[in-house]
Amino acid sequence: MHMWYWFGTDLGSFLFPGYNVNTIWGLVATCFGLAALAVLYEAMKVSQIHLQQTVIRSISRTTSASSENSSLLSRVTPKNFRSYTRCGSCSRWTLQMLHWSLHTALGYILMLAVMTYNAYITIALVIGACIGYGIFGPTLIQLNMQYFHRKQAVVECDKNCEDIVANLQRRESAVSIVAEQLVTEANIEIHLQRDA
Repeated sequence: MHMWYWFGTDLGSFLFPGYNVNTIWGLVATCFGLAALAVLYEAMKVSQIHLQQTVIRSISRTTSASSENSSLLSRVTPKNFRSYTRCGSCSRWTLQMLHWSLHTALGYILMLAVMTYNAYITIALVIGACIGYGIFGPTLIQLNMQYFHRKQAVVECDKNCEDIVANLQRRESAVSIVAEQLVTEANIEIHLQRDA
């Protein structure tokens, strides 16, 4: 086993017992196969986000509308998420878990291929990842930006609490998002108690 990068065509038993790479054509075929797996790995990133969005949409449909006195954190993490993920007939959630498992296993297989320290294998994987990112990168960036904009959506508020939200948006601080939500929740509850 090599512990440094080397250029060679005789890999011997590669990743699995019985898969022997001894010829140039075997190495070329293995490199093309690994490059295709690297493209698939990038494609699976996009499909994972799509699966997450379908699960989030189906959870938000089943979540009942919150009252004014409910906490803002309950809007971020619905209470019925646990019961949703535990149900036996949740095919979307099961599909997402299986997809994540396959994506992780594929990542480990690609990592093991690089750990053979064969320069041809590494170059093939880098080229495959570049092609995959070239194809699926714009979609991945667009989906991440959509998710980011959805997270920035302001919770509907009456006219009196608009000042609180405006002050929170203007203030630049190192406070975490959860802490800011707790401060907003406390301010809204105090506001609601004064009006009541």
